[in-house]
Amino acid sequence: MERMVSVLQHWLEADWIRAVDLQFAKQLLALTDVREPQEADTLLLLMVLLSHQVGRGHVCIELDSLWANPEQQLAIPPPDKRYAQARLPAKRAAEEYMPSRLLQSITANEAIELLNQHQLANDGSDVYPLVVSSGRLYMRRYWLYEVEIASAIRQRLTLRPGMSDPASETSVRLRQTLNNLFGVAKTLDYQRIACALAARSRFSLITGGPGTGKTTTVIRLLALLQSLAKLDPVCGSGRYRIELAAPTGKAAARLNESIRSAIDSIEPQLAATGLSASDLPNRVRTLHRLLGSRRLSREFRHNSDNPLPLDVLVIDEASMVDVGMLAALVSALPRHAQLILIGDQDQLASVEAGSVLGELSARSREGHYLPQTNQWLHQVTGSSLPEELTDHRGQALDQAVAMLRQSYRFDLSSGIGQLAQAINNPDALTATVQGCISGAYDDINFLKPAKLVKGEHKEALLQQIEAQAVLAKHGSESKRVGYAAYLQLLGHQKLTETTPADVRNRFAQQLLQAYGRFQLLTPLRQGDFGVTELNRRIQQHLHHLGLIDSAQEWYQGRPVMVSANDYNIGLMNGDVGICLHVDDRPLVAFMPAEADEPIRWIPPSRLPAHETVFAMTVHKSQGSEFEHCALVIPPQDSSVLTAELVYTAVTRARRWFTLLSNRPEALLQIAQRRTERASGLGMLLFNQTDGEPPDKTEVTSINEQLGLF
Repeated sequence: MERMVSVLQHWLEADWIRAVDLQFAKQLLALTDVREPQEADTLLLLMVLLSHQVGRGHVCIELDSLWANPEQQLAIPPPDKRYAQARLPAKRAAEEYMPSRLLQSITANEAIELLNQHQLANDGSDVYPLVVSSGRLYMRRYWLYEVEIASAIRQRLTLRPGMSDPASETSVRLRQTLNNLFGVAKTLDYQRIACALAARSRFSLITGGPGTGKTTTVIRLLALLQSLAKLDPVCGSGRYRIELAAPTGKAAARLNESIRSAIDSIEPQLAATGLSASDLPNRVRTLHRLLGSRRLSREFRHNSDNPLPLDVLVIDEASMVDVGMLAALVSALPRHAQLILIGDQDQLASVEAGSVLGELSARSREGHYLPQTNQWLHQVTGSSLPEELTDHRGQALDQAVAMLRQSYRFDLSSGIGQLAQAINNPDALTATVQGCISGAYDDINFLKPAKLVKGEHKEALLQQIEAQAVLAKHGSESKRVGYAAYLQLLGHQKLTETTPADVRNRFAQQLLQAYGRFQLLTPLRQGDFGVTELNRRIQQHLHHLGLIDSAQEWYQGRPVMVSANDYNIGLMNGDVGICLHVDDRPLVAFMPAEADEPIRWIPPSRLPAHETVFAMTVHKSQGSEFEHCALVIPPQDSSVLTAELVYTAVTRARRWFTLLSNRPEALLQIAQRRTERASGLGMLLFNQTDGEPPDKTEVTSINEQLGLF
């Protein structure tokens, strides 16, 4: 085994794998009694690769694909890493360290037999560390997550009583309430269609791009459900207990604002249905708060033994929810509860393993609605879906998924709207990108540094990024929206210990709102164009301009982002605050967790892990919107530059979007690079698997035996 350990150690030194990957494999191998060196080598390699793939966001390894093209499946060696062959023993021996060479002595089927033989894996029926199912190798925990989710969704796909008959009291009430909420149907309204579909069963998914009205649709859907509650035998009070949740504090705060505005906008329609604003939820919590996190544990206070006290759960920004979190949520749902997922399927997947929303909505563009579903929709909504969205072979999950297809925020003259659509439409992308580069759209700006001699391009681009971050403006707009704008507000108010609390809070809120108008985004954490270096450079530039005094660690105006949850003081990963001096004492002001609460003032010494945040990764920006977003495209290509990443960055912008790059035409190449994560959830739900997932009761009993696995 020394040979394989040596190879993997070189991988580790070259930053091709993580230390935890090797440690995980060694610990599992120590549970076996493998005496044949070649078998030990193979098992060690397989377990390292499995951990490596989970670290990259995959739920499992698809073994046939792994053997067919190991380097591509594993990104080993990483195509964008600046590694030196000198880190390997000799350049001529480099190919000996490639995954394809290391796997060539055994087939995928033989590898499965080896795992079974040494009791490291089976089909899930016994508690082994690993599971092999339908040609996929899982850590047992992740296999259980998928089984838990699939079982919970399938259980909820059965139609509610009365929904199959358009003449039933339930369907008649549904039709009347839709007319009250939307008016009599005159044209095809996908929001109306989405509400009708979501009311049919106890699972629904609504997906749509920016400005398609997801929040408005949700509020009308909840009003629709409340109007049907009296006809539901499980609802004794006549009103559902509804909870709204989002993955992060930022997403929850943004949804809080949107929900209140949406409720206000439909008050007359609510009255027509016999409802009032008090019948709808007006508070959004983070998923961790909803479930009740336990410190230093994966477990939550609410689980299958202590279900959440609710009838309907709505999860916004569901693209950010990983497979483990969704499994915890469905486990904590009462069996009668309805689950509604809301999100944009084209956004980045979760940071942790899985791409749940993407898998569940993978067929949404084509619809795949059964003819009888379309007929029912026509009878209860007055509208029929286009023929191309119907499919005689549509499956149960398809009937519970709705896509909002019309943007109310961006019209045909909007570059942001056109670019967002074109990223997912190769036929339109070339013309749209050329239009952006030529300045055809008022709300899109592509900034490319002037051509310089070779070697100076990087520095020119960095200087342009600094200038844009500090003094960003767009087109004919004369008002600056870069970071200088919020820093200039600092001189308007001097806070002291005697400053009234309402004055102090109002000033902090104005400052946080001004800061949030503009955001510089980058795909990278490290390197010349990563957040660490860009934050350092921008901070230095602001210091030279006299806008901050970065000689102090906690200077007035320093923006910080929390990078770890701290439930004791109520700060979540992704929360952004700004340092303000009260007399000479620095305090960091954060927006309240709930809309009716005051600004939170936290001493720097009490902050959890945090970092300065002039530049932010695109991943961290999910769940937020900014008036003006600027995205950095580094000169060097990177595998993290994907269509989903650029789409997410573009759709963070409400009014203006700027691309900072010396190769804006690279968008054409990036748009071809789609994120694909290995998983078996889609096969479990779309009836493409060899067998049914275990019964829910069996999963629960297995889960109790899980331990570390």
